[in-house]
Amino acid sequence: MRLAISLLGGFALRVDARHVAVPQHSRRVLAYLSLDQIAEPDCDRGVLAERLWPDVTVDRSRASLRTALWRIRQASPALVCGEGGRLRLGDHVEVDVHEFRGNAERMLAEQRDCPRDRAALLARTNELLPGWDETWLLLAREQLRQMRLHALEVDARRLAEQGRYPEAIDVMLAVVAEEPLRESAQTALIEAHLCEGNVVEARRQLRMFADLLWTELGIRPSPELFGRVGMVAPPPPAPRSVNGRIPLSNRRLLPHMSA
Repeated sequence: MRLAISLLGGFALRVDARHVAVPQHSRRVLAYLSLDQIAEPDCDRGVLAERLWPDVTVDRSRASLRTALWRIRQASPALVCGEGGRLRLGDHVEVDVHEFRGNAERMLAEQRDCPRDRAALLARTNELLPGWDETWLLLAREQLRQMRLHALEVDARRLAEQGRYPEAIDVMLAVVAEEPLRESAQTALIEAHLCEGNVVEARRQLRMFADLLWTELGIRPSPELFGRVGMVAPPPPAPRSVNGRIPLSNRRLLPHMSA
């Protein structure tokens, strides 16, 4: 029997390739155990009940957990295992997030090229359980996003070191499209354009990044980055005045002016 749980792009449970519907409280249990298994082999029943039902009494949360587990076992007894007050996902349950992390970890660890893992990460842009507002999901979502971006960034730099600039640029473009304010990725993309001999493309990318950085955060890229493409960093703008007077918070920017 093949058991598979999908969390990227939405929850899905399949038993022998057949989609099986389970109630939301059972989905939450399976999702939590799937993500918790990344760090721990199993989970305490009491902790699980408290995390998933934090706004009810202990008795009520544990009753809800028992009901959820009963419904899960109706779908397949092999989905969840339990011993001595602890629960874990079944040994043979496939989880797309585990495969996702495996792709990223191999790209970060391997010195050789990993084209299949690269293609898998480039294709995986779906959010972890979109629409779920669980507090315990926030960190997991950000960890997965950062791992994916970091793995692709490391891979692109490795491609550039091998002189495979078009491939490196393609990967970096995917990273900056998803996270335009990621300065390390923007810098690597600009460097790849320069190494390929495309100074005009490097300058165009820097201008777009500088405009976005100023619009969103009110800061500029480093003067060194401008110098790398043969451009001069623009001077900081003059402090804005309000009704002809410079706000006290900005007067410290002007020399020889007292408050």
